[in-house]
Amino acid sequence: LFAYVIIVVTLIVVLSYAGKEFKDHGSDLNTVSFMATWTDSIGFSVYAFEGIGLILPVQEITKKPEAYKTVVLYVFATCLILMVGFGLLTVSAWGDKLTTPLITDMLPDNTFCYIIKIFFCVNLIFSHPLQLYPAHIIIENMIYNGWPKSKKRQMSKNFTRTLLVGLTTIFTMSLGEKVDKFLSILGALTCTPIAFTFPALFHLKACAKTPGQKAFDSIIIAFSLVIQVYCTALGVINW
Repeated sequence: LFAYVIIVVTLIVVLSYAGKEFKDHGSDLNTVSFMATWTDSIGFSVYAFEGIGLILPVQEITKKPEAYKTVVLYVFATCLILMVGFGLLTVSAWGDKLTTPLITDMLPDNTFCYIIKIFFCVNLIFSHPLQLYPAHIIIENMIYNGWPKSKKRQMSKNFTRTLLVGLTTIFTMSLGEKVDKFLSILGALTCTPIAFTFPALFHLKACAKTPGQKAFDSIIIAFSLVIQVYCTALGVINW
């Protein structure tokens, strides 16, 4: 809950300053070159869409499954408006001055904004280990499979978890301003199969009955493969 509150507050603050900047100085969209790395946005979009595979499992445990579809549509619409609106407003306000992945870098130097930045960093510190939880489980099942429950096993798991968090943090810091390009390549290369290829393939093999359904699944599979190869290749070339 604390993380959600901090994210919402940060979002409101950044949008407020972006709106003020846009009002005072007008649009800086013409200073940004979109066509050079437009494929990065596709990788980011796939990266954000990768969690689509959780929708059906979550529906099975909801209290009112019949209302789940409506909730999902509202969530998608909200995310779409927030992401597109936030991106357009901030880019229009600051243009090519947006050189780092952290949008909070554009906030002015005052006590209030420093507090927001500190809370945002605290949120990242606590949320990053949680995001690595699936990776922790995979690694621990490989390394500690068969180990009896003991203090040694618990401390060993804590060590590998700490090591993984530290290594990913150091790796991210070493990327510097290229974190966005790395995430774009990661999304195009690894998240495209999870988000598009595999669901369409499973539906084609298990559920598709009519020629139209089979054709639609085949189009999605082909399109996802094109995205995976083309966007990954361009991401590496533009690195």
